[in-house]
Amino acid sequence: MTNITRRHFLASGVAAGAAWFALPSRADADDQQAIEASLAKFGGFQVGIQSNMLGAFSPEMEPMLGHVADVGLHWIEFAHWHYAVTEDADRIAQVQQLLSRHTIRMEAYFLGDIEGDAAALRRTFQFAKTNGVSVLVGQPTVEAFPILNRLVDEFDLKVAVHNYGPGHRFDRIDDILKAVQPWDDRIGYCLDTGHAMRSGESPVEAIRRMGGRLHGLHLREHVAIQRDPQPAEAIIGEGGMDLPAVCRALHAVQFSGPLTVEMYYQPKDPLPPLRRSLQNLARAATA
Repeated sequence: MTNITRRHFLASGVAAGAAWFALPSRADADDQQAIEASLAKFGGFQVGIQSNMLGAFSPEMEPMLGHVADVGLHWIEFAHWHYAVTEDADRIAQVQQLLSRHTIRMEAYFLGDIEGDAAALRRTFQFAKTNGVSVLVGQPTVEAFPILNRLVDEFDLKVAVHNYGPGHRFDRIDDILKAVQPWDDRIGYCLDTGHAMRSGESPVEAIRRMGGRLHGLHLREHVAIQRDPQPAEAIIGEGGMDLPAVCRALHAVQFSGPLTVEMYYQPKDPLPPLRRSLQNLARAATA
């Protein structure tokens, strides 16, 4: 077992995940019950979807959110091309109404490349704060880090640097550990387990090394942990990753951030492999 009991983790996860749903304007008792059931099903983890994995199947926001709800999930990480940074209060209210209708929380937001533009980053942080986002995910340039360091303190939000696999600046786990180390602890990591596997690195070991600065997780899987040749993608829990060990490692570092499923195993018909992946994750997370 881990240094934190599953019962304690589940209780704390339910409390954290349920807080915003307890507001009368956001959800009724049935919604609250659905959230708590999801947290219990996945061992306390806030399991959600990266919007990009549904993009080819359902590019419009309303049906996309319906699919997320249909598979029993209540969190989403929007990619910036699905919900662009905006100061338009009407657009923000429209998206929040859609999210509320489907009992879905926008906990994380994916930026992709994060450039060192102070004014643009300030707008992004304000957008995130307004939407209730707690974690911004992406790949900062060297010039962006000092700006981010100021903004995470001012807005009290987290930034999670994402590993990207072979051929990218944040290829190996060492690359992001070194990049993040000098800065505020609210600048941490978003581990993409699939990209780690493609870089020939163990996701379990990566989680242990990232520890308390692991602010987000993108869960995907490949058939093997190997760099050359590049491995094919697999259904989560059925490839070369030890999924129960990943869940144990997350419990051990007391991970409480968004656990975001992002898989492209069958992009034009993603729901059947997604459902199977979620079944495998539920078993692994509560074993």
